[in-house]
Amino acid sequence: MEGRHHTMTLCFSGLLLRLVDYQRTIEVDAATLGEALDQVEGRHPRLRTVLRDGEGGIRRSHRVFVNGELVGAADLATPLADSDSVEFLTAIAGG
Repeated sequence: MEGRHHTMTLCFSGLLLRLVDYQRTIEVDAATLGEALDQVEGRHPRLRTVLRDGEGGIRRSHRVFVNGELVGAADLATPLADSDSVEFLTAIAGG
């Protein structure tokens, strides 16, 4: 794969933990948020059906933060740098 890849940490909590075998953090080498997710979903395929919508984007019920900053519309093309921390949070709706 062309392009420079970086090592970053993806952090999961709440309902998503069960889909990644209860690993709070997973390290991957990728250049973008989309590539990082593809790697984690390759290891934990059930995560994709919960995290992504029918078009492959992040479902609106999830929020993605890179180094503590909210990624607008969870743009999968967001570039990542070495040592970035990506956190996934699930919005809980009551009823």
